[in-house]
Amino acid sequence: MTSPLYDRIEQAYAEFEEKKAAISGVEQQMSGAQTTVTAKNRAVSITVDGRGDLVEVKFPTNAYRTMAPAELAGLLVETVKSAREEAREKAMKLFESILPPGLPLAGLLRGSKTADQMFDEAMQSINESFGGAKPPTGGDPEVNRG
Repeated sequence: MTSPLYDRIEQAYAEFEEKKAAISGVEQQMSGAQTTVTAKNRAVSITVDGRGDLVEVKFPTNAYRTMAPAELAGLLVETVKSAREEAREKAMKLFESILPPGLPLAGLLRGSKTADQMFDEAMQSINESFGGAKPPTGGDPEVNRG
């Protein structure tokens, strides 16, 4: 017969291994993922990897030859931005499938939240789910974080 504490530890370890395997699968999917976006006028096509890094720039037509330099530059920037946003959305969907609901992952990926803010919100959510415990008061919050 095993103790309840031992059973809880075993269950937690099994859940940890499952999450670890899921994260590994997501990382593998992201490393092989590519997103390609073509500008509306079809003058440029941009490909980024799963992390949103630029992989390839193509000019499928000769339309770029008649564009003013500033117009072409603007089109390149706009198309790269669109490709990165699309790759970020795909990554967010992958991670949302393995993370607990309610984490502000979208804000972190879009840059509107820092990892510290996301951690603080997650800890607040955990504290609330365990009887509304309040974080320590007083002092520097950076020091309290450990």
